Amino acid sequence: MTRIARVRRDFTHELTTRLCRENHTVVIEDLNVSGMLANGRLARVIADVGFYEIRRQLQYKAARSGTSIVLADRWYPSSKLCSACGEKHAALALSERTWTCAACGAHHDRDVNAAKNLQRLATGAHAAQTALPEASQAVTPDTVAGAGPAGGGEVTPVRHEHGHQDGSGQEDIGAHLCAQFR
Repeated sequence: MTRIARVRRDFTHELTTRLCRENHTVVIEDLNVSGMLANGRLARVIADVGFYEIRRQLQYKAARSGTSIVLADRWYPSSKLCSACGEKHAALALSERTWTCAACGAHHDRDVNAAKNLQRLATGAHAAQTALPEASQAVTPDTVAGAGPAGGGEVTPVRHEHGHQDGSGQEDIGAHLCAQFR
């Protein structure tokens, strides 16, 4: 159990450090974790992820590195909003993984569509506001969290590569501890 906790903690540190180091703006959703934990089938998996710890680390590392954190409101329809035209598909059930927009006919994968809308939210935080729904104020002070189809931006894929040093300092601490107990 201790080893698993250490591996998770190390991965969380590497992930949050890399996100803050490689991006000017990071957008996260304010999820109702306590409500998600009420789902008996998903409760253990959700609890293992450690959403709060990821958010906490992102906030302090973003402040240190100058990265802006945009917080998408809990009720922001990232999955239900058509990333092509902005039409809201209100009747989208959690079990539906793909859907087609009634207004423009665009076919969407639920997760990819949500990622595009969150990217638009992050890039729109620094651009003029448009007619799309707004999110809550950003976590980073002096940052406005507006939404809109502001083009540009690039999504940086994050991969956990074993043996890759990301400079978070965790590798040095681990090497020091290993050397200490030999």
